[in-house]
Amino acid sequence: MYRLLRALLFRLDPELAHELALGGLRAIRPILKLLASRRASEGKIRAFGMDFPDHMGLAAGMDKDGLLGSLWAAFGFGFVEVGTITPRPQPGNPKPRLFRIPEREAIINRMGFNSAGVEVVRRNLLRDPKVVPVGINAGKNRDTPNDQAHEDYLHVIGRLYDLGDYFVINVSSPNTVGLRDLQRGDNLRRLLGEIYRWRRGRPRKPFLLKLAPEIEGEALQEVARMCEMNDIDGVILTNTLKVEGGGLSGRPLFGISTERISQWRSLSDIPVIGVGGIFSRADSLEKLRRGATLTQVLTGFVYRGWEIFR
Repeated sequence: MYRLLRALLFRLDPELAHELALGGLRAIRPILKLLASRRASEGKIRAFGMDFPDHMGLAAGMDKDGLLGSLWAAFGFGFVEVGTITPRPQPGNPKPRLFRIPEREAIINRMGFNSAGVEVVRRNLLRDPKVVPVGINAGKNRDTPNDQAHEDYLHVIGRLYDLGDYFVINVSSPNTVGLRDLQRGDNLRRLLGEIYRWRRGRPRKPFLLKLAPEIEGEALQEVARMCEMNDIDGVILTNTLKVEGGGLSGRPLFGISTERISQWRSLSDIPVIGVGGIFSRADSLEKLRRGATLTQVLTGFVYRGWEIFR
């Protein structure tokens, strides 16, 4: 069934197909609510102090503005990550900015944190009941200097703190100029330190850091030390791979992203959500075998749909 739908959608521009699919799913929201509520009542996996009905979740990027929120559980996802969300609305990079590579089962995107802004996302998330855990993937506006980036991240987190079950600091998209500088050295130390201070005295919720696949060796070791010093609860490995034209996701990312999980587990006991190149249950289980606690899917869902859960 999904293969027929995909054949139609793949005739369209990728971003237009994405928007039409979201519009169609919003039109059948009552059905999704029913299916999602049944999914949420299934077996539980304990992680990050929460119960998940499945170890495979939906990665950030599919539902940037929380239009469906946790209703993605209707397809089988055990949790949903919304975003990346910026404080103020911003259009992102010029179009075209999303490209399929079907022969490699891959996608290149250079979206650039297009976001309706945190206030719109808040209204969207309040619309539907929460049936599985929802993560909030926070970013900064592109015109915010890196030495003030913590203000943007904390604004998004603060406005959605009552609605999110965990929070992701996205410093690893290759499509916003200068963003990846926040993954290293004094920039990361300042950012994590400000977040650590903000969390004190507030109800405890997990905070995760999303990293690029290019970080390895001593650089990864330094990140692990800073995460441990600042009480970061988990990391997401990995974001897209920087290539000419944007960030590469899908099948080609599986090997490098899975290797980063093994490297991280040799450096730190901080849990990992593994993402990158998952196209089947077997792919997800391999990341779990290498040390991930949970996994996420995006490009695999574009190419395989709900069949990915078989």
